[in-house]
Amino acid sequence: MTKQTYFEAARVENYAVGAFNVNTYDEMMGVSDAAAKIGAPVVLMASMSSARFIGLNDFVMLAKSMSRRFSIPVYAHLDHCTHQELLLECARAGFDSVMFDGSHLPYEENLSATKKLAEQCHDMGVLLEGELGVIAGEEGAVRSSFSSFTDARMASHFARESGVDALAVSIGNAHGFYKGKAQLQFDLLDDIVANCDAPIVLHGGTGIPGEDILRAVKAGVVKVNVGTELRAAYLKSLREYAALHPQDGDVRDFTKFLREQLSETASRYLEWFNFKGRLDN
Repeated sequence: MTKQTYFEAARVENYAVGAFNVNTYDEMMGVSDAAAKIGAPVVLMASMSSARFIGLNDFVMLAKSMSRRFSIPVYAHLDHCTHQELLLECARAGFDSVMFDGSHLPYEENLSATKKLAEQCHDMGVLLEGELGVIAGEEGAVRSSFSSFTDARMASHFARESGVDALAVSIGNAHGFYKGKAQLQFDLLDDIVANCDAPIVLHGGTGIPGEDILRAVKAGVVKVNVGTELRAAYLKSLREYAALHPQDGDVRDFTKFLREQLSETASRYLEWFNFKGRLDN
């Protein structure tokens, strides 16, 4: 692909693009509003179930409408897809990027499948993110009770041979809320970045201390995924508004309140992604 990708742009300027799992229009609005406040690009991610729930074409249309409304780049991304045909359907529907999660497969099978999908996606002008190593926790239909850290040398070979546009890695990050403090392995991250040509993606952003996220970004992470805390903020806002307005609630007032809370949640993470400081590094 000849045009500089949003992964590459972030790597060149040493910031990370915030990528948020969304399931509703209001989440899209809240996240896009937060990104627009600092003029940052943002990625709206659909899980496999969310893509089917919202509709592939509708998800792309809504992401494009956010970009027009807020005058920032807003990218539609398919997250943690294990179904190859659904991934290709999303690519054909106009998703800017898609992720094939073959981390559950033996290495050679993961490499072979990812390489084939990368070629097919690139023919459609769509970016492909791959994954090497196992990230603990649950993300939609993808579940693992354990972590298996990414091997830096294997990551280098995988990225080179598969042709992925970005690579998700396991360095102590996990999906969902952490039990205790997240323990990122920064020496391993440095080794991966030094040996791997592909831009690096950090999943499981929820619960990682802000200073650790910033350190990971400055080390070379170009995209940070956040999902769990956004969903938690949605439900918390619903409960708070219902408690304040048990009888006189108004859907429009609730929607405004909800979007504000979601924007605040997304803004906290965007502050750690080094977008404002990218020209100072």
